[in-house]
Amino acid sequence: MATSAPTRFDRSIPTDSIVFGYGPMLPLVAAGIGAWLLPTPWGVLAVRLAIIWGALILSFIGGVRRGFGFARAEASTAIELAAAVAYVTIAGLALLVPYAATAVALLAAGYALAALLDRRAALRGNAPAHFARLRVPQLLLGCAGLAACWAWLMTR
Repeated sequence: MATSAPTRFDRSIPTDSIVFGYGPMLPLVAAGIGAWLLPTPWGVLAVRLAIIWGALILSFIGGVRRGFGFARAEASTAIELAAAVAYVTIAGLALLVPYAATAVALLAAGYALAALLDRRAALRGNAPAHFARLRVPQLLLGCAGLAACWAWLMTR
Protein backbone atom coordinates (compact mmCIF):
# COMPACT_ATOMS: atom_id res chain seq x y z
CA MET A 1 0.00 0.00 0.00
CA ALA A 2 1.58 3.27 -1.12
CA THR A 3 1.37 6.30 1.11
CA SER A 4 1.39 9.88 -0.01
CA ALA A 5 4.42 12.09 0.54
CA PRO A 6 4.45 13.67 3.99
CA THR A 7 3.48 17.24 4.47
CA ARG A 8 5.29 19.76 6.60
CA PHE A 9 2.36 19.47 9.03
CA ASP A 10 2.96 15.78 9.77
CA ARG A 11 3.20 15.75 13.59
CA SER A 12 3.30 12.11 14.71
CA ILE A 13 6.58 10.56 15.81
CA PRO A 14 6.31 6.91 16.84
CA THR A 15 7.28 6.25 20.46
CA ASP A 16 9.97 3.76 19.46
CA SER A 17 11.56 6.41 17.22
CA ILE A 18 11.64 8.82 20.15
CA VAL A 19 13.21 6.23 22.46
CA PHE A 20 15.65 4.80 19.91
CA GLY A 21 16.30 8.21 18.38
CA TYR A 22 17.13 10.25 21.46
CA GLY A 23 18.49 7.34 23.52
CA PRO A 24 21.68 6.93 21.46
CA MET A 25 22.35 10.66 21.74
CA LEU A 26 22.54 10.50 25.53
CA PRO A 27 26.01 8.85 25.66
CA LEU A 28 27.34 11.70 23.52
CA VAL A 29 25.88 14.27 25.88
CA ALA A 30 27.22 12.29 28.86
CA ALA A 31 30.68 12.21 27.25
CA GLY A 32 30.62 15.97 26.73
CA ILE A 33 29.67 16.54 30.35
CA GLY A 34 32.12 13.90 31.56
CA ALA A 35 35.00 15.44 29.68
CA TRP A 36 34.50 18.69 31.57
CA LEU A 37 33.74 17.22 35.00
CA LEU A 38 36.03 14.20 35.27
CA PRO A 39 39.79 14.23 35.89
CA THR A 40 41.80 14.56 32.65
CA PRO A 41 42.56 10.86 32.04
CA TRP A 42 38.87 10.02 32.38
CA GLY A 43 37.93 13.00 30.23
CA VAL A 44 40.22 11.69 27.49
CA LEU A 45 38.55 8.29 27.78
CA ALA A 46 35.10 9.91 27.61
CA VAL A 47 36.05 11.72 24.40
CA ARG A 48 37.56 8.59 22.82
CA LEU A 49 34.43 6.60 23.65
CA ALA A 50 32.29 9.41 22.23
CA ILE A 51 34.22 9.17 18.97
CA ILE A 52 33.64 5.43 18.74
CA TRP A 53 29.98 5.67 19.76
CA GLY A 54 29.34 8.67 17.51
CA ALA A 55 30.83 6.89 14.50
CA LEU A 56 28.79 3.76 15.16
CA ILE A 57 25.57 5.72 15.40
CA LEU A 58 26.30 7.80 12.29
CA SER A 59 26.99 4.59 10.36
CA PHE A 60 23.73 3.14 11.68
CA ILE A 61 21.86 6.25 10.54
CA GLY A 62 23.34 5.71 7.08
CA GLY A 63 22.03 2.16 7.12
CA VAL A 64 18.59 3.37 8.15
CA ARG A 65 18.52 5.77 5.21
CA ARG A 66 19.54 3.03 2.79
CA GLY A 67 17.19 0.51 4.34
CA PHE A 68 14.23 2.82 3.81
CA GLY A 69 14.73 2.49 0.06
CA PHE A 70 14.34 -1.29 0.36
CA ALA A 71 11.02 -0.87 2.16
CA ARG A 72 9.61 1.84 -0.07
CA ALA A 73 10.07 1.43 -3.80
CA GLU A 74 9.15 5.07 -4.50
CA ALA A 75 12.16 6.31 -2.54
CA SER A 76 15.03 7.54 -4.67
CA THR A 77 17.72 4.87 -4.66
CA ALA A 78 20.41 7.30 -5.81
CA ILE A 79 19.64 9.72 -2.97
CA GLU A 80 19.49 6.93 -0.41
CA LEU A 81 22.82 5.52 -1.55
CA ALA A 82 24.50 8.93 -1.60
CA ALA A 83 23.31 9.77 1.91
CA ALA A 84 24.28 6.36 3.28
CA VAL A 85 27.74 6.52 1.69
CA ALA A 86 28.28 10.08 2.98
CA TYR A 87 27.33 9.20 6.56
CA VAL A 88 29.41 6.02 6.65
CA THR A 89 32.39 7.75 5.01
CA ILE A 90 32.37 10.56 7.57
CA ALA A 91 32.09 8.03 10.40
CA GLY A 92 34.97 5.99 8.99
CA LEU A 93 37.17 9.05 8.58
CA ALA A 94 36.46 10.08 12.16
CA LEU A 95 37.74 6.69 13.32
CA LEU A 96 40.88 6.96 11.19
CA VAL A 97 42.14 10.48 11.86
CA PRO A 98 44.86 10.59 14.52
CA TYR A 99 43.63 13.75 16.28
CA ALA A 100 40.62 13.54 18.58
CA ALA A 101 39.61 17.16 17.93
CA THR A 102 39.49 16.49 14.18
CA ALA A 103 37.53 13.27 14.71
CA VAL A 104 34.98 15.00 16.93
CA ALA A 105 34.63 17.88 14.45
CA LEU A 106 34.04 15.43 11.59
CA LEU A 107 31.36 13.64 13.57
CA ALA A 108 29.65 16.88 14.58
CA ALA A 109 29.62 17.93 10.92
CA GLY A 110 28.25 14.51 9.95
CA TYR A 111 25.46 14.76 12.51
CA ALA A 112 24.54 18.25 11.33
CA LEU A 113 24.57 17.05 7.72
CA ALA A 114 22.36 14.07 8.60
CA ALA A 115 19.94 16.36 10.45
CA LEU A 116 19.53 18.57 7.40
CA LEU A 117 19.51 15.85 4.74
CA ASP A 118 17.20 13.48 6.60
CA ARG A 119 14.67 16.23 7.25
CA ARG A 120 14.74 17.21 3.59
CA ALA A 121 14.46 13.56 2.53
CA ALA A 122 11.47 13.03 4.83
CA LEU A 123 9.66 15.99 3.31
CA ARG A 124 10.24 14.52 -0.17
CA GLY A 125 9.27 10.95 0.70
CA ASN A 126 12.83 9.57 0.64
CA ALA A 127 12.91 8.90 4.38
CA PRO A 128 10.22 8.11 6.97
CA ALA A 129 7.83 11.06 7.28
CA HIS A 130 8.44 11.53 11.00
CA PHE A 131 12.13 12.21 10.36
CA ALA A 132 11.08 15.72 9.33
CA ARG A 133 10.36 16.46 13.00
CA LEU A 134 12.67 13.97 14.71
CA ARG A 135 16.05 14.27 13.05
CA VAL A 136 16.93 17.92 13.61
CA PRO A 137 16.48 18.03 17.41
CA GLN A 138 17.73 14.45 17.81
CA LEU A 139 20.97 14.92 15.90
CA LEU A 140 21.61 18.43 17.17
CA LEU A 141 21.50 16.96 20.69
CA GLY A 142 24.30 14.62 19.61
CA CYS A 143 26.10 17.60 18.06
CA ALA A 144 25.89 19.42 21.39
CA GLY A 145 27.62 16.53 23.16
CA LEU A 146 30.27 16.35 20.47
CA ALA A 147 30.74 20.13 20.58
CA ALA A 148 31.31 19.92 24.34
CA CYS A 149 33.96 17.24 23.72
CA TRP A 150 35.61 19.40 21.06
CA ALA A 151 35.59 22.49 23.28
CA TRP A 152 37.17 20.50 26.11
CA LEU A 153 39.87 19.23 23.75
CA MET A 154 40.61 22.79 22.62
CA THR A 155 41.32 23.81 26.23
CA ARG A 156 43.98 21.10 26.64
